[in-house]
Amino acid sequence: MKPFLLSIGLLATSWLPLSAAAPTGEQLLRQMSARLAGADAFRFEATRDIDAALLPGITLSGKVRIAAVVQRPGKFAAWSESKADSREFIADGHSLTIFDSKKNLYAIVPMPATIDRLIAELDEKYGFTPPLAEFAVSDPYQEFRRQAHTIVFLGREKVGAGIFHLGGVECDHLSLKGKTADAELWIGVKDHLPRKLVATFHRAGHPQVRVNFLAWDLSPRVSSADFIFTPPKGARKIEMWTTAKMRAARRH
Repeated sequence: MKPFLLSIGLLATSWLPLSAAAPTGEQLLRQMSARLAGADAFRFEATRDIDAALLPGITLSGKVRIAAVVQRPGKFAAWSESKADSREFIADGHSLTIFDSKKNLYAIVPMPATIDRLIAELDEKYGFTPPLAEFAVSDPYQEFRRQAHTIVFLGREKVGAGIFHLGGVECDHLSLKGKTADAELWIGVKDHLPRKLVATFHRAGHPQVRVNFLAWDLSPRVSSADFIFTPPKGARKIEMWTTAKMRAARRH
């Protein structure tokens, strides 16, 4: 009877559906990138917390709330606000305006025709990029891949779950290993949108940048008014110095 029962067991097993192979980190990152790149316009809200060790001259961590709207190929607006600072970044396809509302100062610089080129030029000339700009480029995958030499899928878990793990968003959890930092990225299983990012830098104390995405809208109502900057009363226009000019000033 044993051989007969064994054969029945094997036959029953053959009727069971085969489980799908687990996705790779590469596949999940490409999927997220395609989801964002396929949107002509989108909005998101997030919080970003930067440890003080990554902010020279600042003793407190940089906790910032961010809201952004993107309209491809060349328009975006972002707002970042904390207890100590409040800034706007507005690109209308021809120029970029940066406004510091706490000091009532603003600067305007010409911008290339696309968001990708603008971000690259800001990084090269001025040493900074708008908040969470890596998610606004035309191919976020290439931006992440440029910084990470290894991408691994760690499994699924909920982000934003409350007590007893109730609520939250089911996410694919990725590990990204890089030269200057390692990162963990959580991507929504159903919508393929980024939900959380934690980057740990390879330096003393292992300082981190922690980002939580609060909301996404890939079909927003966007108008030209979203990308127009009107200086408030008393605002003063200043020059935005390049990193080269700042280095030269320090030497003197």
